Parts: sequence; structure tokens; C-alpha cells
Amino acid sequence: MDLEIANRLLELRRSRGYSQEELAARLGVSRQAVSKWERAESAPDTDNLIALARLYDISLDGLLLHGAGGSDVQEGPQPEVETQSEEDEAQEVFAAARAWDRAEDAWEKEKAKQFEHTKEKLMLLLVLPLMVILPVVCHILHLGDVYAVIVVIVYLVLGFLIDFWHPGWLLFLSIPIYYYIQHNFQW
Repeated sequence: MDLEIANRLLELRRSRGYSQEELAARLGVSRQAVSKWERAESAPDTDNLIALARLYDISLDGLLLHGAGGSDVQEGPQPEVETQSEEDEAQEVFAAARAWDRAEDAWEKEKAKQFEHTKEKLMLLLVLPLMVILPVVCHILHLGDVYAVIVVIVYLVLGFLIDFWHPGWLLFLSIPIYYYIQHNFQW
């Protein structure tokens, strides 16, 4: 960006009474970005140039093409009004599309959250009967000596098949209960 445009941006900002912070806030950029524009270290992108032109109520030509004599380049008849309304419509469409995308993302996140919550409840309902059925089956089949190994195998198989890691770990609580019952009560 050349120094003349940078000086023009500085002059326009000061003439409108904006500080760098205020201008940055209105454009949605950092104060450092505005400072770099005014020192000709960087140039505003197209969106920011359009926003600056609208904010200062001048055309892009008037913003960028400042004559050497200190006056703006002569502006002929401009179809800017129509273009501006078309640009406004396009911006409204894009804003609506972005809002729709944000709402859709929020809905999908909420749906996924509800699914996880329901899944966790169902897994808990599955683990409780398993904590009763598994010891009984092992006791009937006289597999008491390897009950802990059976619990580990069931936990791993269910974990990998149906993502039963939580609350599947509760199966491990049945190991001491099983051995206590087997030791104290003879069926």
C-alpha cells in the first residue's frame, strides 16, 4: 500500500473523529491492523475497504484515489446506489446463511449430546443385569476360579463392540461380590 492511501485513511479517520480503537471496533479488526494501514505497513482487504467506504460515506474511488492536489478524483455518475443495495442483499443472504449454519451446528451438537445422554442411561441399564447374570451363570457352570478373567473378557468384548467402556467398568465391582457370595454361601 502506498503512503498516499495510508495518509488518506488517517485523514478520513481523524476527520470523522474516530480513534483507532473505535474504528477497529466498528470494522471488527484489531487496533494494530488500523495502525498498520495508516503507516502503510499493510493494506486493508477488500471487505475492510468496502466497510471503510460505507463508514465514511464515500465511494471506493474516493477512498483510494486521492489526487495529488489534495482533492478527490472527479467522480462521474456512479451506479453505486444499485450496486450498494445488491451488495447489501448479498451480505444479508450471506449473514442469513451463516446464521442458519450456526443454528444447524448448535442443533446437531444438542442432538449428539442428547444421544450420548440416552446412550449412557441404556448402558447403565445393561450393566446392572450383567452384574447379576454373569455371576449366576459362572456359578452354575462352576467357573468361579476364573470369574475375574471372564469379567475382563466380557468388559473388553463389549467395550470394543458397542463402546461399553463407561459404565462397563462397574462389572469389575461384581468380582469381590461374587467371591464373597461363593465363599460364604454354598448354592
